[in-house]
Amino acid sequence: MNSIHNNILTLVFILSTFHLYSQQDYFKTLERQFDSIENESSDKALLHARGMVDYSVKSKNNTYMVSSYVKLATAYENLAKSDSAVVFYDKALDISRTVDSDTLFAFSVIRMSQLNSIRGDQEKVVELIFEALQKIENNPNPKQKHELYYKLSEVHRELASFDKAKHYLQLIIEETELDHLLAAAYNSLGLIQYSNKDYYNGKANLLKSLELYKELKDNNNICKILINLGAMHYKLKKIEESKEYLIEASKLTKEFGYINLYSMVLINLSVIYHKEKDYEKELVYLKKAEELAKETGNYQALSTVANNMILVYALQSDIKKVRRYIVRYRNAIDSLYNFNRNQKIFEIEAKYETSKKELEIARQKELVLTQRTHIVIAIVLVMLLSMILYMYIQRLKSQKLLYTNQKELNEEKVSNLLDTHKLQKIKAYVDGQNEERERISKDLHDGIGGSLAAIKMRLNRIKNRLPSELEPIITSVDSTYNEIRSISHDLMPKNINHLYFTDLMKELVDFSTSKDIEYKYYIHPEKKLNSISESLQLTIYRIIQELITNINKHAQATEVSINIAIHEESNIVNMIVEDNGRGFNTKKNNSGVGLRSIKQRISDNNGLIKIDSNYGIGTVICVELPIRISKYS
Repeated sequence: MNSIHNNILTLVFILSTFHLYSQQDYFKTLERQFDSIENESSDKALLHARGMVDYSVKSKNNTYMVSSYVKLATAYENLAKSDSAVVFYDKALDISRTVDSDTLFAFSVIRMSQLNSIRGDQEKVVELIFEALQKIENNPNPKQKHELYYKLSEVHRELASFDKAKHYLQLIIEETELDHLLAAAYNSLGLIQYSNKDYYNGKANLLKSLELYKELKDNNNICKILINLGAMHYKLKKIEESKEYLIEASKLTKEFGYINLYSMVLINLSVIYHKEKDYEKELVYLKKAEELAKETGNYQALSTVANNMILVYALQSDIKKVRRYIVRYRNAIDSLYNFNRNQKIFEIEAKYETSKKELEIARQKELVLTQRTHIVIAIVLVMLLSMILYMYIQRLKSQKLLYTNQKELNEEKVSNLLDTHKLQKIKAYVDGQNEERERISKDLHDGIGGSLAAIKMRLNRIKNRLPSELEPIITSVDSTYNEIRSISHDLMPKNINHLYFTDLMKELVDFSTSKDIEYKYYIHPEKKLNSISESLQLTIYRIIQELITNINKHAQATEVSINIAIHEESNIVNMIVEDNGRGFNTKKNNSGVGLRSIKQRISDNNGLIKIDSNYGIGTVICVELPIRISKYS
């Protein structure tokens, strides 16, 4: 009897093992099919990923679930549906924490980190990367470690910490033999060299990356490299070669349905036609990009398109459309940064709870079936699971203690990513200017102002003798004295002690504006504006200061709008200052001291200025300045 029972158990074990290997082979086939379909069609890849999820749920295999949810999130990400992608990446991470596999958790972190970084959640990305590195610290296979290094380099590159980013990339290039990761490393190194204006070396690394991706037949990354090469040749002033790369990228992105990448190609092409002053073609590409961005809900692309439209219509003196796209730009920025996050959180939680209930139902059905056919085996498994669970809980407690200590170290590392040296340079620059203005102000007030006050007192003593002759002289002296006091007051700087340049600009507007005028200002993107050169930041500061002074003195306005933005694709700062004041004749009133000073500053920086004003309709002043990235950024 015992022999029969043992034979039955042996047969059950053999059959279950055979079934397990069959499942593994089938699921690996599904993964390979997804990788192939992803490069052919994003829509087909989405359908295939959903099928993988259904199979993994039915199989009750958490390892399969993690991989399936990652594939599904990737498909949504390729279709520019980032909210859905985030939901399924988070599911993959949650399930991976319940599986006794550190490499599976690291795999999930690697796949989701790019999307969270794009959405501006770098702190979450860094925390997850260090958590994953800690888990795989003793893994002899360096593959995942190098992939996590690459993700860290991406975060550092986004924060303009280029030396640290290059450090991780060099480790990958020197140590890894993975073609895909090598291609990514060469691409990232090329982008860093692009930011540092080392265009020739950057081009060489991008071409290495392109060659590797073509060997791997990775169409998505091929498109990205073609776009990067187009931007690189634009900087090298090889416009025709830049067009060729972008047109090739356009064909591929349309063919494979990469909507966000196609929108990026159109924006890049519009920048080239702007450079060639072919504004009609530029508008065609911008309108198409705007249409795609609306379709996908890509507010970043919408804000860039609106910003470029403002510049084109300003140069064409179409003030009506300039104002229309100023409104669209503001709406895009508001949609990008001020959406209702609580509602999205509720939606994510609802989707997660629904999926959780479905999984629970499947588990219950499987449990009932198992209890009916294998009662003895179930009891043994429960005992084994209890032991495993106890050991797992003990491990979690020790990991939690380690994680708490590591988290403090990670937070310190993230905070060090912000380089304060540049900001200190800006403040010192502005403080030096303010000290000189204060010195001149005191000289005017205490020297010339004091002398005029003394002259006025003496004239008042003797005006009774010759009132008709002295009265106009006294009036003139009094007017001159008041003007000296006004100039002295304007020169006196306010004690500004902010750390960021954009904070200095906001403080300037708040401090300098008249109480009778409603001022609105829009400064975006703050991170990019804080990284431009100190001299250009000072130029912008002085131009806005002079324009505010002119409005306060002459415009008789009640509303003023100040818009400072960066034309990201061509590295241009746009400033638009609009008021509803009395306006002026630009042909006659174009030689004031303030306006001449502004034009001289713009000319010194190779910029452009456009003024549109008439009596009774207000004034719009558009300024365009090329960017010089600070070496301290």
